[in-house]
Amino acid sequence: MDEVLRFSPALGDWVLSNLRQGCSPAQVAAAMRAQHMPADAARVIVDCEALIAMARPRLRPSTTVDPLTGRDRAGEHRSSLGMFFRLRENALVARLDDRVSELMNLPVENGEGLQVLHYPAGARSAPHFDFLVPSNAANQASLERSGQRVSTLVSYLNDVAEGGETVFPDSGWSVSPQRGSAVYFEYCNSLGQLDRASLHAGAPVLRGEKWVATKWMRQRRFVAAR
Repeated sequence: MDEVLRFSPALGDWVLSNLRQGCSPAQVAAAMRAQHMPADAARVIVDCEALIAMARPRLRPSTTVDPLTGRDRAGEHRSSLGMFFRLRENALVARLDDRVSELMNLPVENGEGLQVLHYPAGARSAPHFDFLVPSNAANQASLERSGQRVSTLVSYLNDVAEGGETVFPDSGWSVSPQRGSAVYFEYCNSLGQLDRASLHAGAPVLRGEKWVATKWMRQRRFVAAR
């Protein structure tokens, strides 16, 4: 069985304090390696804390795509806060965009901007699809510009004390959030057929908080609405 590494909130506070004082992520990771922390673990912690710190001031109430109408909806369906980075917005985001592109096996330009979501205690997201419902007129312009969403990668940026699982109700499968891990799923094949078994939800955060970074890939180069 693989060992699960968990880190105390105090370590996260130390990383964040150094980043706020102007230390670069590379400098903080180097300091952690000097204390005999594995290099990969140090990089994961620093990248996660840096991404959270950059996202926090830009958070706004989140929306989801209604599985029946394809329209955005807010309120009780998703009680998180979220924001989007522009593609390759800065050095860290560019490095993450490149890495995610490699993992998802699609060009960087096919990706929508990296989204960061924050779920405080009690927050959740109701069951929803990530693909755009083709029959809904509200989605037509986006589908014409960039094609359908084909896959999702949800990366967990922190350890959650309790709850916050990503749940796939039709398959009975769930994934517990652990910092540095991720869940990947596809829902559109080369014929444009959509997999409704990709319906998923975020279980309520029972203790602590949850931070995730989500990347959606399109069939072709993503062109944002103007």
